[in-house]
Amino acid sequence: MTPSQKVHHTARLCLLCLLCLSSPLYGMEDLTEISIEELANIKVTSVSRKPQRLSHAPTAIFVITGDEIRRSGSTSIPEALRMVPGLQVARISSNKWAISSRGFNSRYANKLLVQMDGRTLYSPLFSGVFWELHDTLMADIDRIEVIRGPGASLWGANAVNGIINIITRAPKKTQGALATQSIGTWHRRNGGVRYGAPAGDMGHYRLYATYDNWDEAMDSQGDGRDDVWDTTQGGFRTDLSPNTDTRLTVQGDTYTGHIHEKTALPSLIAPYTTPYENENTIFGMNLLSRISHHLSATSEVTLQCYYDRSEKEEAQLSWQGDLVDLDFQHRFQPLDDHEVIWGTGYRYYADTLSMTENFTHESPETSNQLLSAFLQDEITLTPSLQLTLGTKIEHNDYTHVEIQPNARLLWAPNAIHSAWWALSRAVRTPNRSETQLRIQTAVLPPGTPENQTDLPVEILTQGNAHLDSETLTALEMGYRLTPEDSFSLDLTLFYYFYKDLMGYTPSPPRFDPEERPLRITQVHTLENAREGQSWGVEIVSNWKPMPLWRLQLSETLFQGHFSNKSEFAESISEDSDNAAPAHQLSLRSGLDLPRNLTLDLWIRHVAAIQEGRVPAYTELDTRIAWSPMKGLELSITGQNLLHKRHPEFIETLLWVHPTEVERSIHAQATLSF
Repeated sequence: MTPSQKVHHTARLCLLCLLCLSSPLYGMEDLTEISIEELANIKVTSVSRKPQRLSHAPTAIFVITGDEIRRSGSTSIPEALRMVPGLQVARISSNKWAISSRGFNSRYANKLLVQMDGRTLYSPLFSGVFWELHDTLMADIDRIEVIRGPGASLWGANAVNGIINIITRAPKKTQGALATQSIGTWHRRNGGVRYGAPAGDMGHYRLYATYDNWDEAMDSQGDGRDDVWDTTQGGFRTDLSPNTDTRLTVQGDTYTGHIHEKTALPSLIAPYTTPYENENTIFGMNLLSRISHHLSATSEVTLQCYYDRSEKEEAQLSWQGDLVDLDFQHRFQPLDDHEVIWGTGYRYYADTLSMTENFTHESPETSNQLLSAFLQDEITLTPSLQLTLGTKIEHNDYTHVEIQPNARLLWAPNAIHSAWWALSRAVRTPNRSETQLRIQTAVLPPGTPENQTDLPVEILTQGNAHLDSETLTALEMGYRLTPEDSFSLDLTLFYYFYKDLMGYTPSPPRFDPEERPLRITQVHTLENAREGQSWGVEIVSNWKPMPLWRLQLSETLFQGHFSNKSEFAESISEDSDNAAPAHQLSLRSGLDLPRNLTLDLWIRHVAAIQEGRVPAYTELDTRIAWSPMKGLELSITGQNLLHKRHPEFIETLLWVHPTEVERSIHAQATLSF
């Protein structure tokens, strides 16, 4: 689609939106109607596995409300996550993202735990998240809770640098019908429908369906990379209360889609690359059930189980994975000054990988199990001082027993001031890819500066079955100030110590005259070869200078220093060295105007990364919306308006072609009744 065609495409959408004025509907929540104090008192559950006030959470936590998602104009979960301080969100291509907290970012970032309604989204294949696989109706998201920092004592391995918990609205709050449609220049079509109704006398349910269609991304020369993609998803959720003490939730989703991929794979035959183009099909489904029962006013038990199935192909590697997860927890008060939460968990995962020329592995099929138990005690030392002690013990099939303790102290002398300190240990355990996979990552042609021999040099990266877990010891402290309803300040400082980080260690080149075609082979083996420290400051401030105007400023400063252990002097690991920006800044403005108009502006700055290959950039998003009647909202959003396009991340693994994020515009109509 040419730029002129995209403009005409958007203009037609605007005319369609203006024709959608019909039906008396209920209104939408307004961000400016909530005071700063009310935002500070939002109940969050990710910190302690129970509801607690955000202002009294002894960790670095940030909450994106559903209304903030709507007013940002975000049409996907990764776009909404750009609001979070300390979180690096970078688009690699039209259908690939790199998202991480406090460093170590890549397409396959593996130190961030992501959940949706209690269901873990990360893939055990590589301990990270394929963001293009996970979606929901954006209007149904109640909030996204983001913890920057370790949460392993409650949530287990891989909750190392952060936790993202996406929480959808209860069916009781989504009754009636909703339809939304968006058309744009890059996110070409995005829409969904939802219907909610009572489930007899015991509760409520909702059904939903969504679809997305994205245009291709451009490279630095303005050429399309043919990475278009589309997805369709549907699901349901039912919340029931058989009696006053019991709550039952049953929910599920299924999705399918097509992701077009065009790249060049390494080859041992001249010209030493092979064009690869394919339309990959994705499929997934999940089913979750959770029951909670109040034993008394101070005691509650919860049992959750879910099943997840995923099928995906990427760069000629295809796999099918099945995961079953069981989780039990019990909260009670043995003494007046103690609140104890304990629980156990079991996870079973099995997958099947296909074998190709570029990928080999020890076994096409494998399975592993994870057993866990945790205990946490919140001790009220004085009315203003609270101590939290806890630990999680896990047994996995790779490193066996892992212990992850945690200690946190909260001081809240009044409603204006609070401060917290934390000392934690977290681990990131090896996974299927790191222990079993062998990848032909590159072939260096002969007679080039990188290879001055007469034969091609084959670069293989291979896993290591004897890897230990990566470990983090984290020191954190924070301060929150809410002197009045119109202003708040949240400050966090952290210092991290990492041990046994993974890096690729090259072996001496070898030549085997029996191999065909003839080549020189160099193997890069994954080892616990690196260590280091990182530190940073994160600041968030909310201010309402006028009743109908809200500003939010967030700033992140980050530094890291990583080095090889003495016995692994030549090890390589780009994700820890240069993939995180030293500085990020975000300023959002939300203004309510007369005649049911709202205007939202969002400017953000990200420093250069990857040794300057991705330069620093500053961008502006703008959204204007109009509600001509109750329940109807029409909006136009412009994203990345300051530049025609700019790069955000260059992925170094698995031959992802670099692309750039384009200036785009989309118009949206949302109707509810």
